Amino acid sequence: MYKPTAKSCIVAGCSVSCLSFILLIVLAFFLISKFNVLDNLFLHNSTQKSHMSPKSKPIAITVGLISDTENDWDYLEIALNDLKKRGVTDVFHLGDISHLGVPKDLSTANEYFVKSGLKVHPIPGDRDLWKSKGLEAFSSVFGSAYGVVEVGNVKFLLINNSDEYAGIDTVQWKYIQENLPSSKFVLLHNPIYFGNKSLWGKGMGEYSTSVDSQRRSLLDTARSFSSVSAIFGGDQHLFSESVDSVRDTLFHYVVGATSSDRNLERPNMAVLTVYEDGDYYVEKISF
Repeated sequence: MYKPTAKSCIVAGCSVSCLSFILLIVLAFFLISKFNVLDNLFLHNSTQKSHMSPKSKPIAITVGLISDTENDWDYLEIALNDLKKRGVTDVFHLGDISHLGVPKDLSTANEYFVKSGLKVHPIPGDRDLWKSKGLEAFSSVFGSAYGVVEVGNVKFLLINNSDEYAGIDTVQWKYIQENLPSSKFVLLHNPIYFGNKSLWGKGMGEYSTSVDSQRRSLLDTARSFSSVSAIFGGDQHLFSESVDSVRDTLFHYVVGATSSDRNLERPNMAVLTVYEDGDYYVEKISF
């Protein structure tokens, strides 16, 4: 007859404990997903100046903000259809449209953009460069990777900071310096502000000291122009709002992932409403 030894009992006990711990982790993530626990956990900074509450004011424009689709075409279509029902005409995609940046996937995304009937303005994310030759595939499908878009009289500056090792080239940097003073909103993929609501500090400059220097320069330049009201990024797969630590009239937003994979929240997007007096409202939309 087998007689368990002290060692075998300890091993068995540890195995049960490890299995129980794993099951608790799985249960926790299920509950987070099921009951949307994290959806509102990182929305507000300690400031009372949040722009996450609507106001009764005349509206100038309303636009949609999507990020990190990563080949999840079902949720991309859901997001675009929802925005269309809300009367939105212009949508900005903040990058990581695809998993690997191959032309086929970017073309598929564009088919959904066109099918929606909305004006979709995409910028690339780091994943959109991964398996392509730099910006070659993105540019062949969408054209320029940066630029200025005006909706009504509101100017949006779109920045391409998708290359985490090379950063922003001199041509685009000059373009940014020319257009930043007259822009109200700045849109990019890799966040440039790591406030107390950023879980990982993930963003521009994470892998390169020279790119981090660019990030600091870009952030300081944006802070110097009172016309810039907010900067929107993506990549972190977690929605957040933070007030800038240097200029408290400048806000930083990270738009959550539309993808259902690698997501601590339910898939989500944002709707930006700009009022006629220049004030604005950012609404997080979860699916």
